[in-house]
Amino acid sequence: MQAMILEGKYDFAASQRDLWDFLIDPARIAKCLPDLKSFEVEGEDKFVAIVRVGVGFIKSDFKFKAEIAGKEPIKRLTLKAAGSGSGSNISLDMNIELREISGGTQLSYSSDVKVGGIIASLAQRVIKDSAEKNLAGVFGCIKEQVG
Repeated sequence: MQAMILEGKYDFAASQRDLWDFLIDPARIAKCLPDLKSFEVEGEDKFVAIVRVGVGFIKSDFKFKAEIAGKEPIKRLTLKAAGSGSGSNISLDMNIELREISGGTQLSYSSDVKVGGIIASLAQRVIKDSAEKNLAGVFGCIKEQVG
């Protein structure tokens, strides 16, 4: 099992309220998930997604169960997700904070990611680079959608 912490900040031209509304709307956020095969709402703040996950030449469909585990409206959000596929598993605990800045909102995130199985046998640097690239894609998409 390999563990890593991913952290970053993004500035958005959108208001804190508009960004919050986007982040908690499953239909809108699903459009920004890379290699999404399917997405289903299971209940309030609970979701199931099939996502194509890969590092290098190893790619597989993973079934993720995700939930918004904590909310402090327009300020903080906690997301928990766990998925598995083809002899590998991934778990994610992400904290997102929104704060008003001049001209918009700053989103800060910290994510504790654990990877096990075949994917974990690859070099951690490759896994971390791939995860950071995917997160940058997600936040870039959100920026396009919200402002």
